[in-house]
Amino acid sequence: MKIAIVTPHPVPLALGGAENLWWGLQDHFQTKTEHECDVIALLSPEGSFWDLISSYETFSKLDLSAYDCVISGKYPAWMVNHPHHICYMLHRLRGLYDTYPAGLDDSQLFKHPKLRALVEWMSDTGGDYTDDEQIPELFDKLRELKSADLPESTFAFPGPFIRSIIHFLDRAALSPRRIRRYASISDTVRKRRGYFPEHVMVDVLHPPAHRSDYRTGEGHYLFTSSRLDRPKRIDFLVEAMKLVPQNISLRIAGTGPDEERLKALAGNDRRIEFLGYVPDEDMPSLYENALAVPFVPYDEDYGLVTIEAMKSGKPVLTFTDSGGPREFVRDGETGFVTNPSAQALAERIQILADQPKLAKAMGEKALQEVASVTWENVASGLLQTVPPVARIKRARRLKLTVATTFRVFPPMNGGQARVYHLYKNLADTFDIDIVSLGISTDIRSEREIAPGLLEIHVPKSNQHAEAERDLSHLVGDIPITDIAAYPLIGLTPAFHEALELSALTSDAVIACHPYLVDALRRAAPGKPLWYEAQDVEVTLKSAMLSGANAKALIEEVKSAERTSWISAERVFACASRDLAELEGIYGRTTAHLYEVPNGVALDEIPYTDLSRRRQLQEHSGLRHQQTAIFMGSWHGPNLEAIEEILEAAPKSPNTRFVIMGSACTPFRQRSVPSNVDMLGQVDDTTRNSLLAVADVALNPMRSGSGTNLKMLDYFASGIPVISSSFGARGLSIEPDRHFLSSDVGLAEALSKLAATDDHRLARMIEVARQLVEDDYGWNVIAQRFAKRLAETNFTPLQA
Repeated sequence: MKIAIVTPHPVPLALGGAENLWWGLQDHFQTKTEHECDVIALLSPEGSFWDLISSYETFSKLDLSAYDCVISGKYPAWMVNHPHHICYMLHRLRGLYDTYPAGLDDSQLFKHPKLRALVEWMSDTGGDYTDDEQIPELFDKLRELKSADLPESTFAFPGPFIRSIIHFLDRAALSPRRIRRYASISDTVRKRRGYFPEHVMVDVLHPPAHRSDYRTGEGHYLFTSSRLDRPKRIDFLVEAMKLVPQNISLRIAGTGPDEERLKALAGNDRRIEFLGYVPDEDMPSLYENALAVPFVPYDEDYGLVTIEAMKSGKPVLTFTDSGGPREFVRDGETGFVTNPSAQALAERIQILADQPKLAKAMGEKALQEVASVTWENVASGLLQTVPPVARIKRARRLKLTVATTFRVFPPMNGGQARVYHLYKNLADTFDIDIVSLGISTDIRSEREIAPGLLEIHVPKSNQHAEAERDLSHLVGDIPITDIAAYPLIGLTPAFHEALELSALTSDAVIACHPYLVDALRRAAPGKPLWYEAQDVEVTLKSAMLSGANAKALIEEVKSAERTSWISAERVFACASRDLAELEGIYGRTTAHLYEVPNGVALDEIPYTDLSRRRQLQEHSGLRHQQTAIFMGSWHGPNLEAIEEILEAAPKSPNTRFVIMGSACTPFRQRSVPSNVDMLGQVDDTTRNSLLAVADVALNPMRSGSGTNLKMLDYFASGIPVISSSFGARGLSIEPDRHFLSSDVGLAEALSKLAATDDHRLARMIEVARQLVEDDYGWNVIAQRFAKRLAETNFTPLQA
């Protein structure tokens, strides 16, 4: 059989992993099989709108009728048309798919009549073609636009217009009518939303390294090879080295645009060596003498560095969000997998530097792990004799549409964190759309915020925003965005349209909080309705709102909550006590009821044990004064907790109180005690740094519903906790075992903590951390919920 491997060559010309992959596969076909194989590469510029269009058109006209079989793996090469076309996908044009910039305005697509007509034509034809002439027709229509009176911004790259065109062309090229077989280089690529047509079989065929002379040896240093740009996150390695006291060196092979910044970050640390360009033939010896290979890119398609390291018998250190490397690195067995932080990485480097025998044992397991990664398996898989272990059916998964009154990503407060992390982990089982309502100055956007999890963000209309402001003035300018959405959502028709479109292909719709329940019922009549009761809203809002004008708003809350409780087929809440309270207020419901507790993202909060905490405090000069932190959003119960902290501060002159989050906002104009710092909203790095060095975290809550997410964040970070009994509600925790009680008074509890010996504190920290690992990690919570759903007859289709 005569095989053509079709691939684009970038402009300017550069050779990299894709070229090595195709040459390795070609060599196997030529030398190990009876087939003939040619690599056909065309120069494919993609620096501008028209360059990319030209490249797509060039491949669409390529005549490969002389070949029996064609293999492509990247845009725009898969535009070729052949009766025996195999797609072995490396990736799509990520800048127009999963890394497309959020917030780019697409309103311009409908302003010019010719542009609007073309966009509507593409929407009408979709990607399931009966006539291949529609592809050249598109290129003809695009050429006509060159002479049209269109602003330059229309042809921005990346931009909404080029994105719609490339999505159209890719759907056409990769339609099951044109592709005989689908495969991907990794499960990471296979799982990316929108990469493959629904219902098709996708085989995961891991390609090997292009060299075969990797070898094992004794390890003396850390080694990694990478292009020096930001997505590879070499800065994490440099920062981690600063936290490693051992005299172990890090050697980095590669060049790139981030080189000067990284060298400046390394400073005068002689242990960090930038090798620059390293000839390919020198790489095996660098791997051979390494102790381990840190490789921490963000969402890597595959990552041949992982395979090269493991073929050399070296453990690999990677992050939970690194993508492809996670398919081979088993934490504690073939390497380490940590949350994306320099500190966590440094801790694992320290372990391997202290225990070279452990590194060697891990490396031996790593070598065994990649033994089956061979060209023979790739070639036979592509030509349909697929090893059973690699065969994965891409069956249709059940889909959920979730409606929220707030943006979910990035999560900045407890409510956002619950929604993001719960549905992010449920997306292992279901496809999920979150349709979120934004402020009027936002830009509509659609973004895949995690694999299988799409956020469709719709700003409220100006009319909606003005009506909401009028309502807010009636209750003293207290934020009421969520309540106002119940009567006012009809003033933002774009939200209804987004809900309706998403729900069209969904198997159930979910009201996250009760305020969008009517919007969901109008947009998705007949669809199963679920209600996520994060709180008992009428109890919570009644405590926050007072006065004659608040009565009407409370009635709106009751109406929304009653409707959600009575009409939902399934209701899930943070705690069983909330379900019981809802039943006491609104009566019995026929819905299936579930407790889905609040959880913690263990991979996002670095854990600091007490010994390390004391070292950091000494280094930072904080050992002489007790530091207590509190974090919370602008939410009535959090404001009450801050009032209690302000009352306790004068009684605790040796304690520095640090308060983080939007809950600080109402206190900006107030005089606070001199030992209280109001930081306001902070980023994750600042939050994690404070969690690592402070003496104690506070949770003196007196009201509220559900459970407090901050308690689990505190436990996960390893910081001792002082909490009221009410603040610990709904969690399986005990005072003096997992936390110290503030019921005796906050100042008194702080004094008790200061007098507690470190041995007892360390034990309390360890017990609390183990609890969240066992019961409150979001992955555990989501898996349990999915299992309960299956037990009550809501089950995804099985592969």
